[in-house]
Amino acid sequence: MSFLKKLKSNTRDKSRDNFYKHLITLGIDASLAERGAKEEKLFNPWHRRSLGIININSDSLISYINIIKRDRSKDTPPRWWYYFAIPSKTSENKNDYTEVKSTRIKSFPVFGKVKSIRWDYNANGEFLAEKFTKDSEINSLSMDLGDIKIQSLHENFSGFSIELEFKGKGSKSTTLNINHWNTLNKIAKIFIDNKKIK
Repeated sequence: MSFLKKLKSNTRDKSRDNFYKHLITLGIDASLAERGAKEEKLFNPWHRRSLGIININSDSLISYINIIKRDRSKDTPPRWWYYFAIPSKTSENKNDYTEVKSTRIKSFPVFGKVKSIRWDYNANGEFLAEKFTKDSEINSLSMDLGDIKIQSLHENFSGFSIELEFKGKGSKSTTLNINHWNTLNKIAKIFIDNKKIK
């Protein structure tokens, strides 16, 4: 390997590689997609960049994961978002857009311990927010890992997305366990079941 290639490899953000390896250790059948896949555009505005797609090949409602990064700037540290995508037929009407997101309530602002979760929602998300509020596993997921936002996808991507921004021991601490993974799939099922009963 040439010096330049080695330097590029050593400085490249390996969040996708590391998360993929972590999924494998959990027994999840996953694979790294070729770079440039159209799914990389999911929630990828101009000021962020995708680190690539992880395909989920096992029996899961989650089809793939897109990892988005906002690079460090002079005034802000880098940030990473993990988008767990659940392809499904959804309405093309933007008025049917559904959003539910968690707010972690701390015992003391910024540095305090997370003591509870509040679920905020748009006009179409009230029923789902009520279900999440009553579900201890889903609340524990946000308490353990970080902020969660679930939303319906329209136009170029049809389905749902679970956005997760890990908190805790540094913004790259992605300590997901198999119970967390199962709860993410539980959220996906609740969203799909809710779509069916409308």
